[in-house]
Amino acid sequence: MFPLSDNQKKKIALLIEGDAWFDFETRTTYSTATCLYKVMPLGVVAPKHAEDVSRIVRFCNKEGIALIPRGGATGLVGQALGMGIILDFTKYMNAIVKIADDLSTITTQPGCITATLNQTLAPHKKYYPIDPQSAKKCTIGGNIATNAAGPHGIKYGATKNEIRSATVVLSNGDAAQLFNNESNNILSPFGTSIVERTKNLLKHNQLLIQANVPKAVKFSSGYNIYEALRNDNLNMLRLLCGSEGTLAVVTEATFNMYDVPTESATFIAYFDSYEKTAEATLLALEFSPDAIELLDKSYAEVGTGINETIDSFLGGEFQAMLAIQFEGQSKETVQSSAENLLAVLKKKNLMLRHRQLFSHEEQNAVWELREEVAAKLNTMPSVLRKTSIIEDGAVPVAQLAKYLSGVQRILTSYNIPFRLYGHAGTGNIHCSTYVAIETHEGQEKIECAARDVFDLTIQLGGTLSGEHGDGYIRTPFLERAVGTDIYAIFKDVKNIFDPNNILNPNKIIGKQDGFFLHDIKYV
Repeated sequence: MFPLSDNQKKKIALLIEGDAWFDFETRTTYSTATCLYKVMPLGVVAPKHAEDVSRIVRFCNKEGIALIPRGGATGLVGQALGMGIILDFTKYMNAIVKIADDLSTITTQPGCITATLNQTLAPHKKYYPIDPQSAKKCTIGGNIATNAAGPHGIKYGATKNEIRSATVVLSNGDAAQLFNNESNNILSPFGTSIVERTKNLLKHNQLLIQANVPKAVKFSSGYNIYEALRNDNLNMLRLLCGSEGTLAVVTEATFNMYDVPTESATFIAYFDSYEKTAEATLLALEFSPDAIELLDKSYAEVGTGINETIDSFLGGEFQAMLAIQFEGQSKETVQSSAENLLAVLKKKNLMLRHRQLFSHEEQNAVWELREEVAAKLNTMPSVLRKTSIIEDGAVPVAQLAKYLSGVQRILTSYNIPFRLYGHAGTGNIHCSTYVAIETHEGQEKIECAARDVFDLTIQLGGTLSGEHGDGYIRTPFLERAVGTDIYAIFKDVKNIFDPNNILNPNKIIGKQDGFFLHDIKYV
């Protein structure tokens, strides 16, 4: 990508009502995010409204300039970076647009911080259930881009399940409205062509696609071609969620909202092995909990000193703990579910011990521990650097024991320290690894370990990403993960939506050489 000419910069600045920056300092600020990478953009644009987005997309499509949509930049695999123009939605397009009169939906712009939804909904005793640990920083646009989920994904699924509709800008600058009921409001010839060509592509390959539906409960790797065709209709929203800004640019979205549960019952169970932790997870799922979170000892102990309640969770020996929560409107129902599950776990003699959490303070402290440690790991000083490379594998829950023990075996064999945590109930485990990434030895170790873990994930019927997406790290392994034929369909989808390859290039569709250690930031 060549530098922008002075004439191009002037045209961009005059084209929009929002802001445009091309100075070195601003570009440097936007060259990094919460990931390993540093890529200098050509410029930064903060659109003021949807028409600005259409104008800049139309211009860049004609000029062959890459566009990288960006929200809170909390992604761990580099989706918010690129050698093009960054579209920053956090400055202007960050509002909650409306709450439906019947309190069934909420509509927001893409730059809206996720946590803002529940702050706004609290007086209505409603809430939005997608709750990634970065909710205080990540944006709705980013949630859609990665198909974000969170601890309560067992009950509510991921963003694809809770999004009702979206207004988007297509790669030529045309606007379109997409709905999760498999109808779309496509007015332009280009949009109509996308629908028909994509529908024909998926229909022609329907048997192949059905034979390769991911076995994991959660998947956010590649394009969701598996759920896009229903009853001969194309559900473009299912393709959009998890597409990392490579197919269209979201300018507004509407989501379901729910009654806030008035009652909850939570307990922590401690185990002396990952295998027993996984077995307990399978048993727990039979009682329909709302969340099952895994925290291994090395992860949980990072929370020491946050507060006295959290400290009280961390004493004694254990390899991993499960935080299991039941929610509802009836105190008797949630308590009964928790007690019945505890009785089974005791009978199976799986736990070292357990702790029931009765007060709201104690129950909230569990999720505070989960959230605060995740944030702390990104900033705490360490001789070895935290790397987010194999941090989002998802496998069928029945394979969770093999996955956890396999990851432990692989990383131990390479002498790589690690911490495991995440959404055990959906088989989606996060992993922090620690290597001297600035050294040849460190790079070689993590490169080999990542390949081994990815291969393990694939062998167990899993997906490389449950909710964080592919970005720069997992894109080079996608064909290896899904097979040549499915990856060819991914490429066709991208070409139909974005024939000039201007929307967040090199994410999902890119070189399949397994090489991800490029453009690393070393400080």
